[in-house]
Amino acid sequence: MDNIIEKTKADVMSDWKEEFTKRIQAESKSRKESFYFNDACQKPKYHTKRDKVFLSVISFLRSEPLRDNDYVKFVSCYITTGKKLDTKYFRNNLNKLNEYYKKVDEAKAKDETFNPFSIKAYKRYVLFMVLKFSGEYTSDLNEAFGVQTVGHREYNPLTNIPSVLRGELPFVVKEYDIKRAFPTFIDIELNTNHRATIYDILDKKTFAYLLNSNVTNKGADRNAILKELSKVYDNDADKVCTVDRFDTKGGAFMDFCKYEKGYIERFASENNLVDYVRLHDGVFVLQETECKNTKFDKVEFSIKECIKPTIENEIVNFYTIDESDKIYTSPTMYANFFIQEKFLRISTPDDKIFLLRDTNNVVDFFNHNTDVVSFLKENVNEWGHSFDAVADTIARENFSTVKQGFLLIPPIELNYYSDTKNTFGLPFKNGFFEFNGTEIVCKEYSDVKGFFAPHEIQSREFKYTDEVGMFEQFLIRASIGRKEANTQDTKNIVESFKTMFGYLCHNYKDMTKNPCIVLTDMDADDETRNGRRGKTLISKAIQEIQESIIKGGKEFDSGYTFVFADLDKKHNVYIIDDVPAGFKYDDLYTNILGDISCQRKGLKAELIKFKDAPKFAITSNWVVPYDEKNASTNGRFIEYKFTNYYSTSHTPKDEFGCAFFQDWNADEWNRFYSFVFRCVKLFLQKGIIKTEYNKTGDNYKAYFNNDVIYTEFERIISILTMNDDFNVSEFLSVYNDISNPLRFEKMFNNKNTKKLIDAWMGKFNAERQEFWFEYTNRRKWIKKYLSV
Repeated sequence: MDNIIEKTKADVMSDWKEEFTKRIQAESKSRKESFYFNDACQKPKYHTKRDKVFLSVISFLRSEPLRDNDYVKFVSCYITTGKKLDTKYFRNNLNKLNEYYKKVDEAKAKDETFNPFSIKAYKRYVLFMVLKFSGEYTSDLNEAFGVQTVGHREYNPLTNIPSVLRGELPFVVKEYDIKRAFPTFIDIELNTNHRATIYDILDKKTFAYLLNSNVTNKGADRNAILKELSKVYDNDADKVCTVDRFDTKGGAFMDFCKYEKGYIERFASENNLVDYVRLHDGVFVLQETECKNTKFDKVEFSIKECIKPTIENEIVNFYTIDESDKIYTSPTMYANFFIQEKFLRISTPDDKIFLLRDTNNVVDFFNHNTDVVSFLKENVNEWGHSFDAVADTIARENFSTVKQGFLLIPPIELNYYSDTKNTFGLPFKNGFFEFNGTEIVCKEYSDVKGFFAPHEIQSREFKYTDEVGMFEQFLIRASIGRKEANTQDTKNIVESFKTMFGYLCHNYKDMTKNPCIVLTDMDADDETRNGRRGKTLISKAIQEIQESIIKGGKEFDSGYTFVFADLDKKHNVYIIDDVPAGFKYDDLYTNILGDISCQRKGLKAELIKFKDAPKFAITSNWVVPYDEKNASTNGRFIEYKFTNYYSTSHTPKDEFGCAFFQDWNADEWNRFYSFVFRCVKLFLQKGIIKTEYNKTGDNYKAYFNNDVIYTEFERIISILTMNDDFNVSEFLSVYNDISNPLRFEKMFNNKNTKKLIDAWMGKFNAERQEFWFEYTNRRKWIKKYLSV
C-alpha cells in the first residue's frame, strides 16, 4: 500500500507551473514572444496566495534540505559507490543506519536495487505538507497525490516517506499519536487494563507478531498464540485472537483500525483541527498547534515534539557545503574540530606552535606543517566531486586559515604525570592503575592529572596477580646467588634490591632522598671484568615501566656542553650504562639533587626543574671507590652488587627458556607489572634500603688499576713504611725527588695522594700481622704494633 503514491502519474508541481506561467502572461499582458516560468516569477504583483505557496516550496527544495540528512548521505554513498562513510561523523541512530545497509546488501544479493530515499517522493511529500498546512489543499488533489482510504486507514505522501525524512520540511511539525494503540483497543473490547504493563510481559515485537499471525503464515498455530497471549489476558486470550481473526489475513489489523480511525477523527474534532495530516494512528500538526483534549475513554494521545531524527552524536566538522557545492571553512571551524579531535596547543617559551594529540593523556606531538592536510583529508566524509572539492580547499588553506585555527586553540602548559610521595601509578591500555597507599585501583584517564609520553606500556592490558614471575625470580637469584632466600641475611639483601627497583619505578622525587643507583658486580677485579650478571636486565625493566633515556658510559661526558641535549621533561630515569674505570661520579652531584640545564644545539638552554628531572642509575663492570669520610658522595650514590649467579655461560634466557620482555605473553607481563607494584609498595613503606658492602678491597682495586701508578706507589710506600710515621708531604717529597724521572708524569699531588694512601692502608692493615698504620689528627700515619 505504501507504493500507491509512486504509481500516480500526475505531477502537481509541473501542472501548476504550466498553469501559473500561462496565467501570469495573460494577466500581465506580457508582449514577450517567449514567456517562461522565470518570467512569471518576476511579476509578484499577479501572484496569488496559492502561487506563493508553490513558490516557497520551490525555494525550499532548491536549498537541498536533504544535504544535511545523514541517513540520505550515508546510504546514498553506499548505494552509489559501495563505500561506507566514516560512522564517526554519523549523528543519528547507528542501528537504524545499519538496518538500511543490510537492506541494500540484501537487494544487491538478489540483483535488485534498494533506495529508500526517492527524491521524487520526497518532493511530492513536501508540496503535499505545505499545501495542507497553508490551507491551500483541496480534495481534487487527492488523486494526484495518491491520497486514498483503504479499509479504515488513510494513505498519503506522509505514510509513503521514510520516517527519517518526515522532519525535512520548511516548518516545524509535531505528532500526536495513540499511546499503545492496539493494546488499548483490546482493553476497550475486553474492559481490561493491561495496556500499561503488557510490554513488561511480552516485548513489543513479539506482541505484534502474535496479533498479525494468521492461517496464511507458515507454521502459525493458534493454540501456541493463545498460550502466549494468556500470559497477559488469561482466559480472555481467545477473545483477542479470535477464530475469525486467525482465519483472516490481517484480520486483527483491520478490526483495530476501526478504533484507530474513530479516535483520530474524534481527536481532530474535539481539538478543532482543520489543517492536519493523518499518519496511521497519529496526526501531524504545526509545532505551534496546541491540542488540549488528549484523553478519550481509555485512549490517550501522546506528543512527539521532535520529528527529525534524534541527534545522538554531537560532532563538529571543519567544513560545510552549501546547495551550490561551495565549501565553507573558517578558523573557528578548524579550531573547534581540532579541539574535538583532542588536539592541544602547548605554550612554549620560544613562542612557536606546538601541537599534540591527546589520547588517554598520551602526548603525541603532531607535525602540523607537513601532516595536517593529510589528517584533514582523512576526515573528509564526502564522496565524488564533493570529496575532491574539500581536499583542494584544505590544501590551499594549510598555511592560512588552518594555521589561524591552531592559534584559536587555547594554550596549555605541558605537565607530565608525576607520582606523589605516597602514590604510584602506571598507564595501561585498559585504564590507569594506581596504588593509593592501601590498594591498587583502576581510574579513568579523565581523572588523572598530567600527561604521559608514548610508551609500550599503553598498549598492554593489566590485571594484578600475586603469581611470581620470571623477573622476580631473576632478581632474587642475581642479588643473592641462589634460587631462594632462606636466611635472614639473604632475605635482607633481596628486600634491599626490591626497594631499589621500586625506587627507580616510582617517579616522585624527594630532594632529601634522591640517590643515584649504582649497579656493579660482586668480586669485580678490574682485570677480567666478568659482566653479564644481569645489570642490563634491570635497565631494560626500568625502560618497560618509565620513559627512560640511556647513554653509554663512554658516550656520557659530563664536561661536554651538550651532554643533556636530548634530555626532556618526559624522561623519568637517566641510565648511564657500562661506565669505564675512573668515571667521575662526583660530576653528577649537581644533576642528582638539583635542576638540570639542557643546552640544545643552536637553541637557548632549557632548565629542567628538579621535580621534573630524572632519577639517575649507573651500571659498571668496574669497582666503585668509596670514601667513608665523604658524606656528600655517600648520600648521593647507593651501590648494589650482582652476584655471579648469571654469566656468559649461564644467562637468564638459558634458565627461563625465553628472552626477557621480548618473548613474554600477556600473563608474564601481568606478573612483571604486579611485581613492580609490590616493589614500589615496599619502597613507599620502608624507603630505599642499602646493602652494606666491605669496600676496602674495592677501593684498592679502583685506585690502583694502572700498573705504572701501582708500581711507583709501591716503591714510595715501601720506603716510608720503614719509618714510625709519615705524612703526605713526605710521600710527595720522595716522588718529586730530582732523580725520579716519573715526577714529570704528575701521578701524585696534594689532591689525590691521601686518598691513594688510605686505599692502600685499608688493604695493608687488613693483611699485616706485626704492625699497622693509624691516621691521626696530626695528619700523619703512625705505626702501631700488635700486642703479643
